[in-house]
Amino acid sequence: MAAAVTYSGLEVPKHPEADVDFDHADLQFHNVDHSGQSYEVRVYLNNTDATYDTGRDEGKGYAGSFHIFGHGGCYGEEGHCDPKERGHHPFDYRLPHPLEPMMKSVEVTDALKRLRNRGAEEVSVTLVPITYESTTRYTRDAKDELGVDSVSLVTYETAFDQP
Repeated sequence: MAAAVTYSGLEVPKHPEADVDFDHADLQFHNVDHSGQSYEVRVYLNNTDATYDTGRDEGKGYAGSFHIFGHGGCYGEEGHCDPKERGHHPFDYRLPHPLEPMMKSVEVTDALKRLRNRGAEEVSVTLVPITYESTTRYTRDAKDELGVDSVSLVTYETAFDQP
């Protein structure tokens, strides 16, 4: 089983005006590596003890998941799969290297509001990577594959009255 990775200290948003609230909340995961195997990442809020066995129970902090559809490693010569080897040239109009790290996002509006309504002022985010059965031939643990530089909590509020 893969071990979890936890990011702590994300502040639960409070608006200075009491009658204004956020409509939507996203957790954004920056510079996610997708060069290895495929796996699911389950996202838990305020449950640093989450594991594969925790499941998708909202009462245990489950907030959603995202999937990495990995490239399965590199089969080319040395440097073939390294985005940094391509370099940056002013007249290079090719699309970005396919192995550039990506940003993943998980919508967590309801889960975040539940925590806030229970009095939480900060939230921890625990990521539990789960390998797919078809990738069990890989020897590396999914935790070794999980490459995330940082996590952001982004909230949105609608500027107009909704019906």
